[in-house]
Amino acid sequence: MKKILIYLTILTGALMLTECELDVVPSDALTSEQIKQSPDGLIGLVNGCYAIFKDYPSGESGGNNWYLRQYFQLSDFSSDDIACGYKTEDDLIIAFRYNDRAAEKSNLNSFWAQSYKVIYGANVAINLAEQAEENDLTSQLMGEAYFLRAFATFNLVRLYAVPYSSANQGNPGVIIRESSSDGQPKARATLEETYNYIISSLKMATSVMSEEIPPERDLKGFASKYAAWALLSRVYLYKEDYANSIAYADSVIDYGNFELESAESFPSYFANAKTSDETIWCIPFITVDDKKSGSIASMIYNGESCWGEEGASPSILEDMGLGTEMQDIDQRWNYINADEPDEKNGVPLYFISKFSGQDNVPTLSSPVMLRLAEVYLNRAEAYAKQINISAAVEDLNAIVENRLIADDLTPYLYDESEYTPETIIDAVLKERRIELAFEGHRVFDLLRNNKSLNRVYWGFHLDNYNGVPDTEEPESTEAGAIIDFNQDTYLYPIPDSEISTNNLCVQNN
Repeated sequence: MKKILIYLTILTGALMLTECELDVVPSDALTSEQIKQSPDGLIGLVNGCYAIFKDYPSGESGGNNWYLRQYFQLSDFSSDDIACGYKTEDDLIIAFRYNDRAAEKSNLNSFWAQSYKVIYGANVAINLAEQAEENDLTSQLMGEAYFLRAFATFNLVRLYAVPYSSANQGNPGVIIRESSSDGQPKARATLEETYNYIISSLKMATSVMSEEIPPERDLKGFASKYAAWALLSRVYLYKEDYANSIAYADSVIDYGNFELESAESFPSYFANAKTSDETIWCIPFITVDDKKSGSIASMIYNGESCWGEEGASPSILEDMGLGTEMQDIDQRWNYINADEPDEKNGVPLYFISKFSGQDNVPTLSSPVMLRLAEVYLNRAEAYAKQINISAAVEDLNAIVENRLIADDLTPYLYDESEYTPETIIDAVLKERRIELAFEGHRVFDLLRNNKSLNRVYWGFHLDNYNGVPDTEEPESTEAGAIIDFNQDTYLYPIPDSEISTNNLCVQNN
């Protein structure tokens, strides 16, 4: 009888997670009567899927290859938001150095495997829920499973496939796994098929979950109908379906139970994400979950148990207004240490604290996966693509009004009269960059908008950098400085663990 090992996480008290191992039997081996006799089985299985995001892979008790660390590093370190001050032996270096990417790298293989573990567990949970007695809790758990399946698949297609467009919708996406028995060698679906699968999973989630969340699941650490709506607004934006992106953003914003943090409260937002009204969904951590030197924060912060080898890039600092009054006015500067930058191997390091400070621990946070500010910005970009400049500006100003502190905000607000259909898109992308910095968005925002990656600053993202800058800034011709949006090297290769066991799966070029 086929079994999988998955972590069972019970959420108690103030989002307190404790872990134990659970052998899950595939649903096709269970009878309805057996399910009825195990009322906690479905809860444990769904909670176990969440736990995969923050636990070490089976058989590992430490290290770096756990889902969320790879999720943020594979995306953010690929962008122009992070400067690399040390050529680490950690495989994370391939996120910076596009030409060093190889299918055998441990972080690529681990992220792929953990993603499909979430998908498999979600499929088992869906089958269990279909056989269980129908009630509000069972429907909620089924919806969460559909959501988790979609979320994990979407992250895979963002990292291992080209951005969606009408011109390349027939390009390879990722392997779709639709049930707990779907484990045979299989070809990659097309981008169109992959996105349709993600969207259909999220729509299934919204169809079975109620707007009235069962009290047992009414916590930020569990997905809700609203989380599914928020993710749909993002997925439709990526799929260039702007009307639906706006519609689902409207659903979240009009719901009214989420609220942007004010400028005054924003500096403490990420340390208190588990209870914030801006958070739609986060992965809750407590002190015992702290990965310390293997944490998300460890590479980009300089506190206890931190390596402090990366920091905010000169590029994002310029967009945020380094050296101007914006450092005093814009409260988002509270997450970048600009007062006393460090230096390593000739690279100025402005440390980042978005993943620090929970319970005053430098390496602890509850990473935010979906929040209201992103939904506003999804809608703003969709409006901009529809050439509705007025509506896009209104959403941009909703962000600015809740991030800046000044006696008179008028000079800092967007004025629709100043924008054209072309420049409003650039304005939205700049605001997305500043607001969503280091949260796993930037590189995808650039590539799906056909914008190249400009990293003309010193650091080990440059293929030939040796730690000694020889001019004020490198030439744009330096290998690794400019990554064109249409070159193949920005894609991560499909891991060799998949290629070696699945002869139907084609490799990226």
